[in-house]
Amino acid sequence: MSEEKYQIKIPDIDYFRKMIKCQDACPVNTPSGSYVNAIADGDYLLSYALARGPNPFAPICGLICAHPCEKACRRGSIDEPIAIRTLKRFAVDTFMEATNSDIFKSAELSSAFGGSKGVPTGKKVAVVGSGPAGMAGAHDLARLGYKVTIFESQPIIGGMFYFGIPAYRLPKNVAKFDMDSILSLGIDVRLNITVGKDITLQDLFDEGFEAALIAVGAQLSRPLPITGTDMEGVFQGVSFLRRVGLGERLDLGKRVIVIGGGNVAMDVARTVRRLKVKDVHIVCLEGMHEMPADKLEIEESLEEGIVFHNRKGPQHIVGKDGKVTGLQVIDVAAVFDESGRFNPKYVDGSESIIDTETVITAVGQASDNACLKGCKGFKATRWGTIVTDESLNIGIPAVFAAGDVATGPAIVIGAVASGQKAARAIDKHLRGSERRIEKRAKMTVIKDYKKPAEGYIKIMREEPPVMGVEKRLSGFSQVEEGYPDEMAVEQAERCLKCNINTIFNGELCIACGGCIDVCPMNCLKLVNLSDLAGDENLDKIIQKRYGISKEDYKKKRDEILSGINGAAMLKDEERCIRCGLCAKRCPTNAITMEKFEFEEVLVND
Repeated sequence: MSEEKYQIKIPDIDYFRKMIKCQDACPVNTPSGSYVNAIADGDYLLSYALARGPNPFAPICGLICAHPCEKACRRGSIDEPIAIRTLKRFAVDTFMEATNSDIFKSAELSSAFGGSKGVPTGKKVAVVGSGPAGMAGAHDLARLGYKVTIFESQPIIGGMFYFGIPAYRLPKNVAKFDMDSILSLGIDVRLNITVGKDITLQDLFDEGFEAALIAVGAQLSRPLPITGTDMEGVFQGVSFLRRVGLGERLDLGKRVIVIGGGNVAMDVARTVRRLKVKDVHIVCLEGMHEMPADKLEIEESLEEGIVFHNRKGPQHIVGKDGKVTGLQVIDVAAVFDESGRFNPKYVDGSESIIDTETVITAVGQASDNACLKGCKGFKATRWGTIVTDESLNIGIPAVFAAGDVATGPAIVIGAVASGQKAARAIDKHLRGSERRIEKRAKMTVIKDYKKPAEGYIKIMREEPPVMGVEKRLSGFSQVEEGYPDEMAVEQAERCLKCNINTIFNGELCIACGGCIDVCPMNCLKLVNLSDLAGDENLDKIIQKRYGISKEDYKKKRDEILSGINGAAMLKDEERCIRCGLCAKRCPTNAITMEKFEFEEVLVND
């Protein structure tokens, strides 16, 4: 018997679900691979339907999502991941053009439980805040028949979609489309009302609301612990973006320094450039390759002439007569300690001053939980986030929190998922019981498996075209221009089709090894049963196949396996490119290409 043991996993529903890594990585379980493949097949409207199903913000996410799906994409282990977000944007653009931006058709594509005209429950729910978490929660509750009212402190609905993300990344018409589509479900909105100031949470319950969802986001900037922040000419990043988003004109002078190395800092700096300030600088602790900002954001900032001062720590804002004149900085020797914790070390005697008229800090975000003023029973962290239990309840009956106010600053799609989770928790609370949900999975044999496009494994990732620097700095027009049809199809054809599986039938296999010979990635291997190590599922299969009792197998497993003239086909899923050559080569049809599909279905009570 060989000393080598192969640790194997017997595929089950969870296995096949997790093999679709892009979908598994998405907080709302978007079938990314399916909509990418729909584009490759030329069915662009189906692609949009698949993207919109689980996500009421598919158009917005096609532009600004942090795309955890791409980070998980298996193609990335070969060269570079599929451009999933940009392909979603292509599907969105196609839908908008084909339907004349029909908000009702988009709303009807939702796969959330309930319907566009949910059966009225007679119960009212208040949602405080209209960002991604609040709107997602409102969307799902409305589909279940609840009468939802959104309370928004600003004059425009949309939260940080409108005020926190610059229009060159997220055009206002795209944000408005998603908002209007959600509101088309019959949701009411009350603008310019600040809960905790103009009206209390108790007032809402007195008015007849039976539950409340707090989703006010993280719209405060974390204070920078240095002197001089109270001088004229100092702004906080989040409030700065909000003021610009509302159309306020700000006097920034001729030179601006932005402190911070994340995406908010990039948004602030690039916004300042579009406000006709030519001399814009970014000061951050991290080196260029340590910065938390997206690589693309950094690259485009450099293209736009923004000057980076890396490995510089802000010490003091310098001023004269109460006005900013400069920023004193010190060189940073290290940002993190040996254990990887944030623990900056500075170089003594390396202080210097960078002249400036304006300083904008963007070193983190915090939440304002003043909407709970007068309430008892909840807890908050020092950064204002509200502590919740597993159901997102905050410790006050019928009051739940979702999004950044509950988790701290996170990605948009994470806030959407949080809002959806809160909607389910509120529904359970108001019903008094959880809805019955049935999980259904199936494998469908693809009789005429369509081999991926010729040379697909050699097609490299291409980024979409972008607007030229001079033109983009003339205003807030969208920088990314999106894929033209041919490029979108070609990029979609790079997909490895992880929802397609090679299924092996041991009853038909003659162990000829033909599949192994034709596999271009060497991901198949035929081994003796005695070389396998696995869990109880493997043991059950062997016992059933060879008629071995559980007791005998447990007593002398190795002896039994060494005496069996049997083998197992192993497959390295990470290497498989779904070319289908193994199934085509098999002389007994022991290998089939099968499509895995999974859904959760609401069972009628």
